[in-house]
Amino acid sequence: MHSTFFAFRPNYSYEEALRFQGILNSEGYTGLLAFEPPETMTFGSLSQPKDILVSPSFLRKQNIHLLSTDRGGGTIYHGPGQLVGFPVANLEKLYGDAGAVKRFSEELLLGLAHAVAVLGVKSVEARSQSDSPGLWTSRGKLASVGITVKDGFVFHGFSLNITQDCVPGFRLIDQSEAPEGAISSLEQEGIRTNGANELATRILPYLSVIQGDEVFKRSKTVSYETAYADLVSAVSRSQMAIDHFRTNLESVGHRE
Repeated sequence: MHSTFFAFRPNYSYEEALRFQGILNSEGYTGLLAFEPPETMTFGSLSQPKDILVSPSFLRKQNIHLLSTDRGGGTIYHGPGQLVGFPVANLEKLYGDAGAVKRFSEELLLGLAHAVAVLGVKSVEARSQSDSPGLWTSRGKLASVGITVKDGFVFHGFSLNITQDCVPGFRLIDQSEAPEGAISSLEQEGIRTNGANELATRILPYLSVIQGDEVFKRSKTVSYETAYADLVSAVSRSQMAIDHFRTNLESVGHRE
């Protein structure tokens, strides 16, 4: 493995994470950028305006940000009590096929399913053949996966519900057309963690699609705070990262 990267960032915005993912991609890294975001609604390729059940003014008052993205899937809530993970991977290097999006998504889901099963979640099911791919239990949807690929590079990633704190945000989204629209969390499944940071380190070794075990081992001996500063400064010469970011994310204006 050439260069690996793993870091967790609290209260890290979706926009900043996507920008950083582009930098890591352009610099040839493999790994995972994990974070716990402030309240955000992201729209995917299957989203519709009617998905949001409340007005933009209500969302403004609640400090919930709206973002339009080009990832797959529908409208998803992100916020405190949830772990979001952006894999850093190049499909050409992984599979010799820059278009192997389905295979990557399926392997990412299987890794997540393995990880939560080890944590103690019972009867978890990975569903990739749907408009709403993710992990499900008898209590509802536990995790979501939504990615897009540009020039073989993966953008966006997965979200895993940790505590019930994030569940009310999903109630702002119309779930009527989604089968079994209930939302679950690790807490609801009887699993307690010491927060998103610890959870990120616990699930990483099971994400074999990004060689998570090797990334995890290397992360113990490398200071990524220095690497982060160096990479941010590198964005000035990473035109590809800038271009990817511009085409992957667009802020949605709040209009009445």
